Amino acid sequence: MLAWWLLLVPAWAHAAQHLVVQALPAADMGRNTPSPDADWAPVTLPHAAPGTTWYRVFFEIESRKADSWAIYLPYLYGGGSLWLNGVPLSAVRSSDAEMTVRWERPFLFTIPDALLRSGRNELLILASTSAITPQARLGELQVGSSVALLETYERRRFWVHTMPQFTVLSCFVVGVLVLFIWWRRREELLYGLFGLASIFWGFRTLTFVVEVLPSGMWPGWRVLYYTATGGFIIVLLIFALRLAGTVYPRVERALLLYWLLGPIGYAVSGGSETLLGKVWQGGTIPLGIGILVACTIAAIRQRTWQLTALTIAIALAVGAGVHDYLLATTSIPQRLAPAWFGQRFFLLHYGADLVLMVMGTILSTRFVNALYAVEQMNGALESRVQEREQALRANYVQMHKLERQHAVDEERQRIMRELHDGLGSQLFVALSRVEAREIEYEGVAQTLRDCIADMRLALEVMSPAGNDFMAAWGSFRFRWDRQLQQAGIQTRWNVDYEGDTLNLSAEDGMQLLRIGQEALTNVLKHARATQVDIELQCIDANVNFVVSDDGTSFDAGGSTMGRGLANMRARAHRLAGELHIDAADPGTRITLRFPLAAPAQP
Repeated sequence: MLAWWLLLVPAWAHAAQHLVVQALPAADMGRNTPSPDADWAPVTLPHAAPGTTWYRVFFEIESRKADSWAIYLPYLYGGGSLWLNGVPLSAVRSSDAEMTVRWERPFLFTIPDALLRSGRNELLILASTSAITPQARLGELQVGSSVALLETYERRRFWVHTMPQFTVLSCFVVGVLVLFIWWRRREELLYGLFGLASIFWGFRTLTFVVEVLPSGMWPGWRVLYYTATGGFIIVLLIFALRLAGTVYPRVERALLLYWLLGPIGYAVSGGSETLLGKVWQGGTIPLGIGILVACTIAAIRQRTWQLTALTIAIALAVGAGVHDYLLATTSIPQRLAPAWFGQRFFLLHYGADLVLMVMGTILSTRFVNALYAVEQMNGALESRVQEREQALRANYVQMHKLERQHAVDEERQRIMRELHDGLGSQLFVALSRVEAREIEYEGVAQTLRDCIADMRLALEVMSPAGNDFMAAWGSFRFRWDRQLQQAGIQTRWNVDYEGDTLNLSAEDGMQLLRIGQEALTNVLKHARATQVDIELQCIDANVNFVVSDDGTSFDAGGSTMGRGLANMRARAHRLAGELHIDAADPGTRITLRFPLAAPAQP
């Protein structure tokens, strides 16, 4: 519709230069149905009168340059009927028991050629009223070429009827979207206020779009109208105060209370349009002026474009509200400036649209600035994260070096401990006995063989190549099997474990073989046994190691195995296991049980 109107305006303007249009500023007014003896009173258009009113207008036709003629009425709020030269011309629906009307649109009535007379023509208009339109109003008529009048008709129709349709659609769409943003970000109250203001103004603007309703729905429709009107004004005022940084909870509660007085007053008064239209809506003007003063002061102090723009928009809206209030409640402005006020253009609609546009621009700017701030924060955060990553990487490298050094130190300490406890101890004892001349050649040779065996045990178990405990166990078994059989002791070896191999760490393997070495040494030197059984089992993640012989039983608290027993218990403790030494008849049974540790993760 808008594009069509804009395209045709230049063509109409050019054609209108050659077409006839008559303005009819005067009419006769009557109360009763027209008759030859009816009383008519001359009036000047536009005109308003209480109750249903008849108007009579005369116009002259000297020559017709247009193909068709029409009559243009800028408004006919309550509907009515038209007669031309005594013949019904057209009718606009009026309010009745079933339907209530309030026409906001203009009207253009095409005149059939048969009804026009050369010379003087008489036009009768019945202007109806209703509860919502208690006064009959008739604007300045125009008669002439239908092509020329169509331009005037479409222009007014766009501003008073089509433009509100765009406003309603925009307010509902924008309001729902902004309320969704506020629902997800409850702390952003300004978004919620703007969304409510948009929804309220969308409902309020529907009064320019919905012109006919069932009479039973009309009271509820007016309650919605006053609710939306007051809601928009009050929410706008709270928005302005919040944006200015002046939060007064008592003032906001008072504004909300005043808002509720409108719908409640309408219901209590039985639908009094005068009470609501003059008293309640008039009271919103001082409120708007007060908020305008507060915003002006805040704009001067803070000097931000947001407050400045909102202050200007509110000033224009307050001015438009005063204009509409005077236009709707008194005839003084029409007498002072009939050319303008007689057109009955209500301006608050456009002033409110301007305020909503400014509010939306402010919030959009805040939203964009917030996104920009988030981008800057993300950039700074990324930079800091990169710095932290570099620092962590450097710390990791340093920590890895320290861990490797620590592992090397631990390995060195372990090797030193094993050498000290095993090889070193044997060498020290051998040296002491040699110096005391308590050992002969065979004793020295045996001691050296034991030292070599001990060193081999340590090298095989602690070797990093493959970390294969079963290979070390095989070497251990080979050496001790030969030694025991040379001493006349028969051996039985039993190994039972699940899987392909028995995975023991180098540390655990060393402790296990040391305990086995100590137990077999005692069998070889002290037990006087003829048979020894060695069992190694791994069942349900538990390792069982048993050495039993048929020799002489011993006292665990005696001196024969005192130091050796202490060493075995200490090693069992390192394995988080238990060591039991049981004296039998005959022989001794040594049992070691410890949990199989999980393999280290790479």
